Amino acid sequence: MMNIFVSGGIYLLEVHRILRPGGFWVLSGPPVNYEHRWRGWNTTIEEQRSDYKKLQDLLTSMCFKLYAKKDDIAVWQKLSDSSCYNKLSNPDVYPPKCDDSLEPDSAWYTPLRPCVVVPRPNLKKSVLESMPKWPERLHVAPERISDIHGGSASAFKHDDSKWNVRVKHYKKLLPALGTDKIRNVMDMNTLYGGFAAAVIDDPLWVMNVVSSYAANTLAVVYDRGLIGTYHDWCEAFSTYPRTYDLLHLDGLFTAESHRCDMKFVLLEMDRILRPNGYVIVRESSYFIDAVATIAKGMKWSCHKEDTEYGVEKEKLLLCQKKLWYSSNQTSS
Repeated sequence: MMNIFVSGGIYLLEVHRILRPGGFWVLSGPPVNYEHRWRGWNTTIEEQRSDYKKLQDLLTSMCFKLYAKKDDIAVWQKLSDSSCYNKLSNPDVYPPKCDDSLEPDSAWYTPLRPCVVVPRPNLKKSVLESMPKWPERLHVAPERISDIHGGSASAFKHDDSKWNVRVKHYKKLLPALGTDKIRNVMDMNTLYGGFAAAVIDDPLWVMNVVSSYAANTLAVVYDRGLIGTYHDWCEAFSTYPRTYDLLHLDGLFTAESHRCDMKFVLLEMDRILRPNGYVIVRESSYFIDAVATIAKGMKWSCHKEDTEYGVEKEKLLLCQKKLWYSSNQTSS
């Protein structure tokens, strides 16, 4: 387990920042259940008792409460009542409040901050309490969509229905989609997570990637109950090599080809795509042809298809990464 007391508990302050009001944090391991486990931790029971008390005091000072504890697992809940944060005025007892001028949702090249991000005072009730329960929340426009430039409930509804139509078409062209042949999927430049929502009943999971240079829609992705992250596709993606069975992109090169060379993005896609994995590229006709040329050099097997509406200005390229070895590779 990480040292939770480093720099005044800065890691727990980051946990607090990314957790919704009313959300939960689960700890399994030291110092939980120290009474029975301390002998295997190369420590003393007194040291572990002290660590557990410091942990409790730190979490309490950050407006967490102990929700449940059993055996080696303890669960804390971030309080929904913002009045708890009124006492965060004595830095000798409580962590200081973050400067209100700082953007609490910033996450790209942003250092950890030794302060508490206080929930907005105009929140009359917990975000968790205000949103529909799963799975209804998947298809209901979150309140925070109004914080996004151009975002609205009608735009969300249109995006949701659009992806239902698109995914049905994808499955006709790629029968493996919806089967156990495709388990790990990345939507490389999602807007609201529409692709992931359309395949929610399939035996797979989707990593929704919001481009760090596009609209900041990650809040909507999470409010729907989906998972996601930011990324700049001019840089390498932080993942174990050969992780995904399917990569999907919609207009990424049209939007960002001016920032970095397209071939480097495709090489990064090849790195994180498993052998025999699939790629669905949805792009303008110009970029589809350019991608097909580079993909041939990477020994992908590709074929061009029409979109669900058969328009000429937009095409689909379906590819499969082949399992191959270079001619100079020798067996051991």
